[in-house]
Amino acid sequence: MDTNPPPEEPPQTRRRRTRLACEACKIRKRKCDGQMPCESCSRYDYRCCYEAPPRKKRLTTIMTGQTCSPPVTLPSPGLPPASSSGPEPSTHRPAEEKSMEANSGVAFPHLLGLKLSPDHAPNMQQGSGWNLGVRRSPHRSEKSITWILSLAAWKKWFVVYAEKIHPVYGFLDLDAVVARAGRRWEDPCASNEYDGVLGGVAALGSLFSLKSKASEQERHLIDCAKEILETTSTLVVTPGLHDVEGWLLRTLYLRCHSSPHAAWMASCTTMHIVEATGLHRESTRGSLVYPDVDPDSQQTNVECRRRLFWIAKLLNTWISFEYGRSEVAIRGAQCPAPTAKPGDPTTDLIWLFQLSEKLDPDQTVQVTELEELLVRLESCEFASDALVLSQTVLSFTIYRRLQLLNPSANMTSVFDRVIKLGCQGLTASSRAIDASCPWWHVSNVPFQFTCILLSMDTRKSLMHVKDSLAALRKAADHFGTQKARKAFKTIDFLVRLSQKRKEQDAALLKESIGSIQGKPDGLTADEQPTGSVSPVEGACGEDVWPADTLLNPPDVNLLNYSYDWDIFVRDALEFSTTFPRLAEQEY
Repeated sequence: MDTNPPPEEPPQTRRRRTRLACEACKIRKRKCDGQMPCESCSRYDYRCCYEAPPRKKRLTTIMTGQTCSPPVTLPSPGLPPASSSGPEPSTHRPAEEKSMEANSGVAFPHLLGLKLSPDHAPNMQQGSGWNLGVRRSPHRSEKSITWILSLAAWKKWFVVYAEKIHPVYGFLDLDAVVARAGRRWEDPCASNEYDGVLGGVAALGSLFSLKSKASEQERHLIDCAKEILETTSTLVVTPGLHDVEGWLLRTLYLRCHSSPHAAWMASCTTMHIVEATGLHRESTRGSLVYPDVDPDSQQTNVECRRRLFWIAKLLNTWISFEYGRSEVAIRGAQCPAPTAKPGDPTTDLIWLFQLSEKLDPDQTVQVTELEELLVRLESCEFASDALVLSQTVLSFTIYRRLQLLNPSANMTSVFDRVIKLGCQGLTASSRAIDASCPWWHVSNVPFQFTCILLSMDTRKSLMHVKDSLAALRKAADHFGTQKARKAFKTIDFLVRLSQKRKEQDAALLKESIGSIQGKPDGLTADEQPTGSVSPVEGACGEDVWPADTLLNPPDVNLLNYSYDWDIFVRDALEFSTTFPRLAEQEY
């Protein structure tokens, strides 16, 4: 029997096998080299991630006369290395985050695992024990934007997006979007996880184009982006930064054309995805609540991350204000606002939002604070029509809050400022209509402005109703949508109701004047009050007040009344001294 072992094969003849493949290569059924990142993901700029392998039981061999060495403590993902002399990482976390961890049954096994063995703590994102899992989880969507659009068609809509939308809502890195679009159409069988962003950009570009009606292509884009976003960002364990971008684009699209409820739900979902990705924090180091942050988001430019977070928060808050619903509040510290740049509409829009935070219904605000806020708002001048429209809508919100807090006060200065900003909004709305930019403010500003003018009910406010109705009619005629026509019919109905009420008031005044044209009942000719130009005496005689006397009363010194008016002030209920004839009749 040959006891010699067989000779080893040279390294060149061995077949190299990769035990693990990344998720992107699994989906595309491509060969993976097992690197981090792998060659395929590096080439096409995909997010390369590996599913955590099941842990094997540690086999502890105890030999006679040999003691067990303590286990080597490895740093847990997302946590700084443990130190024997330093405190635990959890001691540096904010108090509100510790409370969130204490409330969370999902996080408790992870905390317990860190206490027992930091290198074997279970992953809290998997939600062990969350439910029974009696049904299989849905699969990712297999839809593809390459089935709907060619790269040339997508670039056409991208140009419209870059010219009309990105200057105001500039949260995308346009160069990175174009690069990923080129690679997407180069390999149509690749992962579709970024199609939510590409489809949202194309759909908004189509919406803001010169087309009057939506095409079937645009509808397919919206459906494709919706299904991909819902299956990737709400079903996967850790959504990525592109999911936030895709949901934010969907929120903008729905705010422009859909119902308030649909836009509000999309904005709330966006904020939940923001929290899931840890986008609201500058760093997730040392956090147990946000341990597995998307690595792509950490490599993104800090300014782009801040813009993305603040615009998502802005849309959710403003839509909630307008709809009368609650916004999504994220606990803990939030990343600072992006650096303000002169002439940058995006940072100006975020500055407007920071002003509007005083209008939070949960905060107590004084009348003087709202008036000062309105003064600051009036002093701003913006070159972008979208910002002027947002400025106008914000002034309307301040007016409604002032009406609630102090309805009986003299608000002449407030009226003047709101009317001035409203007229600026009408001009910006008209320019946006001419440019075929269907911002939601285009019809919202003239509609709300007309309501506010009718609510003020002054001669100065009613003078502008004609211009406001004309702007709303222009929007309805240009875009020709059913909602725009319905808005015009609704506001026209309210104006007619106001007109009818004023006609009724005028009829009552006319009836009051006509009632004194004849002899008053119950008094004889001898019982009429004496006086040269008394209104009652003039009505009985030939002399009657002119028609404009009620609006321009004559000088009091010219009226020769025979009454002692000071007695009314001194004793208003004693009539015996005021009307001596009536007093004599009592006896």
